[in-house]
Amino acid sequence: MLALYHWEPNLYFLKPLIALAEKGIEFDSHYFDPMQFEQFAVDFPGNAESRLQLELEGPVLVHEGAIISSSFFMLEYIAEALPGPSLLPRDAHGRYRMRAFGQSGAVLLGGAVATLGCARYLGPALRRHSNGALRTRIAAIEPSERRARWAALLEDSQEGAVSAALGRLQRPVERIEAALSGSPWLAGTDYSIADIDAYALLAPLPTLAPDVVSGSATPNITAFLTRMQSRPGVRAALARSRTGRPAEAFVPGAEASRWG
Repeated sequence: MLALYHWEPNLYFLKPLIALAEKGIEFDSHYFDPMQFEQFAVDFPGNAESRLQLELEGPVLVHEGAIISSSFFMLEYIAEALPGPSLLPRDAHGRYRMRAFGQSGAVLLGGAVATLGCARYLGPALRRHSNGALRTRIAAIEPSERRARWAALLEDSQEGAVSAALGRLQRPVERIEAALSGSPWLAGTDYSIADIDAYALLAPLPTLAPDVVSGSATPNITAFLTRMQSRPGVRAALARSRTGRPAEAFVPGAEASRWG
């Protein structure tokens, strides 16, 4: 049995949806709404690792009884354990580059993008519906780091968090822009999970941070996003949206101190 627990196809949730579509793998889709805290239901699959992993509300893959969390690890598992087209570079150096970009995306990019998306979309939505019941549910979230990320979104001002997130974007965006100057794909000549990972993290930025990612500021990334958007696997993943607004679907990521 292969089952994926996921929300809208955006950011962390988008990655495994693309990889499974690229592989042509059928799976049981379990759509949940983290804004309704459905990830805390008693029948939601989990173990110590999935409950403590840094992406917090991210997707969960269940395969033959194993629970896999953390979206880049999930991409590696899909690439190696499941049949279908290879999503791994053919040479050792390409695989090193693939993992290096996955690590830097997690450490430097993912949390910043989640912060920007939450400040624009999730925070205002929570504040519009803020009441005692919502605050009680947030107060019950464990561990404390996860609870703090949700509670912070009930505050009106996110300016400091947004400014810090924009600052953290510069280095990873410059690195990706430079890497794409000599190759259409991040790990070399082969399309790989490094590209799926980067696409999911970069795709929101032309809207959330247009001064950082745009046709003029980052022409190589802009061309890369266009190449990715033309892939049938990416289109199939995005078509799984139930709201019609996947680009507005954000949940808290890990705070920078935990990534560091």
